[in-house]
Amino acid sequence: MKRNYFTALIICLFILHDSQAQKRNFNYEDYFYYRNHQYLETPSVLLNAAVLKSAIGDTVACINLVRKAAARDMYDTSYISGRSGIKFITRTKHWATIRDTIARNRKRFSDPASMQIITSDIDRFWQLYGQVNTPAADEIFLQKYILEGSQGLRTFFEVRMGLRASNLVTSLRTKNRYYESIRPVSLALKNYAPQIRAAAARLKALYSDAIFPPTTFVMANFNAFGTADGGGGQLIGVEFLCDKATADTSQLGDWEKSNLTDTSKILGIVIHELIHIEQNTAPANTLLARSINEGAADFISELVLGYNLNARIHEYGNAHEKELWEKFRKQMDGENTEEWLYNGFDPNRGYPQDLGYYMGYRICQAYYQKAADKKQAVKDILDIQDFNAFLAKSGYEGGLK
Repeated sequence: MKRNYFTALIICLFILHDSQAQKRNFNYEDYFYYRNHQYLETPSVLLNAAVLKSAIGDTVACINLVRKAAARDMYDTSYISGRSGIKFITRTKHWATIRDTIARNRKRFSDPASMQIITSDIDRFWQLYGQVNTPAADEIFLQKYILEGSQGLRTFFEVRMGLRASNLVTSLRTKNRYYESIRPVSLALKNYAPQIRAAAARLKALYSDAIFPPTTFVMANFNAFGTADGGGGQLIGVEFLCDKATADTSQLGDWEKSNLTDTSKILGIVIHELIHIEQNTAPANTLLARSINEGAADFISELVLGYNLNARIHEYGNAHEKELWEKFRKQMDGENTEEWLYNGFDPNRGYPQDLGYYMGYRICQAYYQKAADKKQAVKDILDIQDFNAFLAKSGYEGGLK
């Protein structure tokens, strides 16, 4: 039975304010459990807790947490082997069992026809929405929406919502006209499931190793349109999706307005995030690497769907490609991405946001067009280990001369 989060918070507050009680009753394991958000029971929080247990030398607890995380539908061993605090497990007798659990999960997710499209969190969100202006709204949305929600929603709460229900409640109160205007759109998202699975099947035809973890649609507060962070499958922020003809945007800021997308593009969003799950590239820290990874998701999505989700960026990019490349080339080996990626809407900037997506797309496109074996080219794009070598092999720069 899940522990009562709010009772624990009250106990902790009491303990912190009463030194004698602290001496008598302090329970480190309960403190650790709540302090590290294990009540969310997602792979990500369990692995984070495992790292901390490892750091204090409690390897038994560390391994148990990793084993529990693997059983929560983990599909990628790199979440363990790539983390310095817990990768020692790969050299222990426990690794075979953990690795086999993850392999079984991947096998379950290998069939696009069985792909889970989860929209239940949206239904529950609207059931609770009428209580958003009550004094207990924070507690209601944490308990009834987040903690009783899907694993995808709980993961999104951790990796994008700042672990605060109050952030969501504040957004709902200050942008209520917009949220209410997209209610019909959000409730109709379940109808896209057959189209999503059909698109996933086309991806499988291009890339036979593709897997299809759950796609979870969540209502949040403009944190992220889509993410695969946290190992909870692909997570889609429903508040970015609307019918532009009926959406009331009067309470939204410029950045929010610029990122709204009509539901006609929903397949592009889902497949883009799915490509990020398929990627098995080297760590992407440089501007070049991160741009190629984003551009690859756009490029392969276009192969699957026949259209580019970020066509508006390409209109500007195609008209200024040589000058963009000259600027990009000088910065691409650094880690500063603020001029190219995730840089939001700015009406005074003079050029569109996220032009790194365009540069990455064009490099991947050049590589694909040059390749004789197109299926192998797709695999190569998803498995890049040396981004500079990939750029050179693509011949992209030479094509600009």
